[in-house]
Amino acid sequence: MKTAVSILLLFAASAWANQKCQMHNGIRMYNGKHCASTTRYNDGHKGACGCGQNDTPFPWNNNQYVAAANQKLFSNSGSTWCGDSCGKCVKLTTTGGSIPGAGTGAHAGQSHVFMITNDCPDVAPNLEWCAQKGAPGSGHGNTHGYEVHFDLENNGNQISKLGWDNPEVTWEWSSCHGSNTPTDQMWHTCECSH
Repeated sequence: MKTAVSILLLFAASAWANQKCQMHNGIRMYNGKHCASTTRYNDGHKGACGCGQNDTPFPWNNNQYVAAANQKLFSNSGSTWCGDSCGKCVKLTTTGGSIPGAGTGAHAGQSHVFMITNDCPDVAPNLEWCAQKGAPGSGHGNTHGYEVHFDLENNGNQISKLGWDNPEVTWEWSSCHGSNTPTDQMWHTCECSH
């Protein structure tokens, strides 16, 4: 019995060993920066910021670095269309960690700038990742303890080409400048920019 318990505890410890971000005052941090979990998605729609015509996404919204932010970050009011974060950019930097059961992560120190063009709503099947119990900064995170989550558009295999397999990242607001990041000019073609 002791052996089975020891193996179970060892498995549990190794499952969490890949997370580099540690809890500080109820918020996951790494090197003094806020952390986020990530996943990937393929979307043939224009997204919750209206970046397309009819329901077809603009080409850049399919193959450049864009993300769906979790509901609390996407909109302070809880809106699922034209949220407060539409068109804003975030710099995501890999920690070298990963989230248990989500993927293998990515090498540490890789940074890319992503534009928020979509919402990761607080509804099934997104509850594990995109459901937060409070606003960012409140210390209440998703199932894995992250206050912020980004679902990264991979319709053009742009995330797969980076070698990112749902990595744990630090995040910070950023200007919309970066290799393969949509520009402000592109953003102004979206419905929610008016």
